[in-house]
Amino acid sequence: MTITSHGLTALPDWSAVPSNSEDDRLLVNHRLAYFGRLFFILSFSFYVYGAAMISILQKIWPPLTSTPMLWHAAATLVFAFQWLACRRGRRSSKQLNSIDVGGTLLGIMLFGGLTLVEADGFQDSVAVSNGHAESLLIAMITLAMVTTRAILVPGTARRTFWVSAAAGCVAPFVAYVITVRTTSDVQLAAKPWLPLVAGAYVAMWSTLTVTVATVAAKVIYGLSQRVREVATVGQYTLEEKIGEGGMGVVYRARHALLRRPTAVKLLRHDVAGPRNVHRFEREVQLTSGLTHPNTIAIYDFGHTPEGVFYYAMEYLDGITLEDLVAHSGALPVARVVHLLKQLCGALVEAHSVGLIHRDIKPANVMICVRGCVPDQIKVVDFGLVKEHAADESAAESRTSALVGTPLYLAPESITDPGRVDARVDLYAVGAVAYFLLVGAPVFKGRTLIEICAQHLHGTPVPPSLRTEQVIPPALEDLVLSCLQKVPAARPATAAEILATLNDLTLPQPWTSENALEWWREAAPELLARVKARRSKPSWGGMETLAVDLYGRTPKAASGVA
Repeated sequence: MTITSHGLTALPDWSAVPSNSEDDRLLVNHRLAYFGRLFFILSFSFYVYGAAMISILQKIWPPLTSTPMLWHAAATLVFAFQWLACRRGRRSSKQLNSIDVGGTLLGIMLFGGLTLVEADGFQDSVAVSNGHAESLLIAMITLAMVTTRAILVPGTARRTFWVSAAAGCVAPFVAYVITVRTTSDVQLAAKPWLPLVAGAYVAMWSTLTVTVATVAAKVIYGLSQRVREVATVGQYTLEEKIGEGGMGVVYRARHALLRRPTAVKLLRHDVAGPRNVHRFEREVQLTSGLTHPNTIAIYDFGHTPEGVFYYAMEYLDGITLEDLVAHSGALPVARVVHLLKQLCGALVEAHSVGLIHRDIKPANVMICVRGCVPDQIKVVDFGLVKEHAADESAAESRTSALVGTPLYLAPESITDPGRVDARVDLYAVGAVAYFLLVGAPVFKGRTLIEICAQHLHGTPVPPSLRTEQVIPPALEDLVLSCLQKVPAARPATAAEILATLNDLTLPQPWTSENALEWWREAAPELLARVKARRSKPSWGGMETLAVDLYGRTPKAASGVA
């Protein structure tokens, strides 16, 4: 799982759903610019076409001297102004409102003036047949502009109705005036109601236009509000999915009031049975009691109105150790020791209060910069955590389920998963250390059975034989001791491992200068590459599993891999 801490982009995507007033303003700004650019291109295209027809058919040059072309040019400039004025995204809500309403109404009126002056010149024109066509033209322009605006520019149905109705009044008036000017006095005397009929006919089209625009705005605005409600849990607005595991989905989120970067994890609806809900609640309750700086911090938890359980946690700007090795290869010995010290420190606290992680693996250890200190790790995903010193029920603690990630499973997690203790985490520490030093897991296999068999019966190849870098004998002995099949042969506690690591003498320690240089030079490219492959399977395609040893049914377990 890769978690970034980038905030909102300066300008939301055209399809974005705003989450607060500032986002609303930016979205309206963006959509108005898009609307202005679209109609500027359309209007300018018809302007060029009209200029060509006038210059060819009426032999008027330059065609701009034609009165209709002056009106058309003015309308085109209105859309150009709307586009350019909103292009930067810095207009206030009041300015945007003026540009929106003023631009729409002025554009419609200029096109109405265009049709009027064209109708006045019918006797000299060979391009237009009658005033009825001009009436339909302004009706179609109104339909196109008002409907497109309702679709593109966010707004309530009420606001859209009033703006559309004001714009829609122009077309019937223009149709009435055109009919009066293009109908002979004899016809008007005989049929004085002709202008009213023409105006009423176009008014029907305007009414249809206003209705369609209002309904479109109501539906689109309503859907946007619904999406906003769905994307909100408690005080948090979900912005982007950044990870997913067997039980949980993690989103980048933003608190309604606080600026603190946050990630929100929700229980997946397809696994939301009573037992999984209980396990998920235990995860947040137990993890929230841990305060070590190398353990991810829990901020908040709760249930949505629909009953979905969620919790909010630190929002980490970094990558997993799995991705670090996958992209950069084996790590320098000094850096491995530096990272292992932090990992063991987190486990010392967890084990001291009776908690076993049970899924320590490179994908559950994040490396990031925290408090301006580089190469800080965070142990995440306590979804398989177990209380080995608490009075929890046998159904929850002494289960027959094999849980964990196959590449990092201790042998007793396979043979007797109901009786594991903190030493399964120490075995996983050894497997993680091996992975970081060599750039590959301790054991490999084509199937889950093969990998489990290796953990049960295989002898690890010393890491010094699988890498060209020099590994201190004391470090190699520590790693191999953690990988002992019998729990009693391993170090007794994480504190013992930490003490051994502190006593190591390294020719070139990993310093803060080394870490800063790596984060400055190598990290940006690696973060970009990891983000591009975020949705791909983890190392070796291995996920965290829960296998019912009675029914032999594998299931994805809790955890964001």
